[in-house]
Amino acid sequence: MSTHRLQLDIEEMKAARDLINRSPRIVVISHRGPDADAVGSNSALRLGLESLGKQVTSACADPLPQNLLFIKYATDFKQVIDLNDYDLVITVDCGAHGLVKYHETMPDFFTKKPLINIDHHATNDLFGTVNILDREGAATGLILYFLLRFLDIEITSDMATSITAAIYYDTGSFKHSNTSAEVLKVMSDLIAKGANYELVVKHLFKTASINKLKLWGRALARARLNDKRILVSTITAQDFKELSLDPNELSGVIDYLNMLPESRFCILLSEDLKGNIRGSCRTLRDDVDLSQITGIFGGGGHKKAAGFTIPGKLEEEVVRKIKIH
Repeated sequence: MSTHRLQLDIEEMKAARDLINRSPRIVVISHRGPDADAVGSNSALRLGLESLGKQVTSACADPLPQNLLFIKYATDFKQVIDLNDYDLVITVDCGAHGLVKYHETMPDFFTKKPLINIDHHATNDLFGTVNILDREGAATGLILYFLLRFLDIEITSDMATSITAAIYYDTGSFKHSNTSAEVLKVMSDLIAKGANYELVVKHLFKTASINKLKLWGRALARARLNDKRILVSTITAQDFKELSLDPNELSGVIDYLNMLPESRFCILLSEDLKGNIRGSCRTLRDDVDLSQITGIFGGGGHKKAAGFTIPGKLEEEVVRKIKIH
C-alpha cells in the first residue's frame, strides 16, 4: 500500500483562492469520458463554491454514465458552454489539456479566461493559469477535500458523498496500491461528516444491467495473453450497438482483466462510436510505467493505470497454422 501523503503548493492554493474570490461566475469542467473522480470532484467543488455565493456551472464534453447520476448535480452537467458566460474556468481530473476537449472547438480556450487546473495525474502538462497538483495523489477528490478546507468551506454531507465517490472509485474500492493511511483517514472524516457510503458502493461497484454483464462477458471471453505477456481484449462498436449500451458501460471491467499474475500489463481496446479507439491499461507491477507507454499514443495517466484515445477502427485478424502429422 502507498505511504504517500498529499503535497500541495501553498502559493498555488493562495493564487487559486484569489481567483475564486474575484470571480462571480465559474464553470467547472470534468474530463471527457467522465468517471466518478471527475464527476464527484466537480460536484463537491460546485457545492463548495456555491456556498461562497458563486454562480457555478458543471460541464463535460461527453455525457455522464448512468451509474454516476446519483451524484449531486450529475443530471445538470452542460455539454455545450460559452466561455463568455464565465469569469473563471476550473478543470478537475484532466490529466492533460487534451482531455478538456473544449479546446478543440475553442482555439483560444487556454488564453481567453483564467484557468485553475486541479489534478493528480503524472502526465498533467500544467495547462492552467494556476495548477493545484499532486502527481502521486490517490484521486482529485482527495485534493478537493484539502482545497475546500483551505478555503474555509464546511464540508456538508452532499460534498462528503461526492468526494467519497471520487476517492472510492480511483482507489478501486480501496484495493489499489494508491490506498494510503491518509486516504483512509480522510474517508473516516467524510463518513463522520455524513457521506452516504452505502449509496456510493451500490452505484459504483454493485449495480449493473443484464446487458452490461453480457458486455463485460465479451471483454473477458476475448482476453488473450500474447508472447510479450500482455493481456489484450477488445470491444467493438457493434458490441455496444447489439447490447444498446454506451461505451462508458465498460468502466470497471479492466480491473478484472488485471488479475492475471503472469501478465506484465493488460489493455482493453474499444471503439467509442465516434470513429476512435480507446485504450485502457492497468498493471500490478512496479517495473512497468503505463503513463510512458500510453504517452506514445498521446494519452497518459498514472504509472499503473493509464489510457489513450486515437482515431481508428478495430479489425479482426485471423491467423491459421499448418500442423503436419
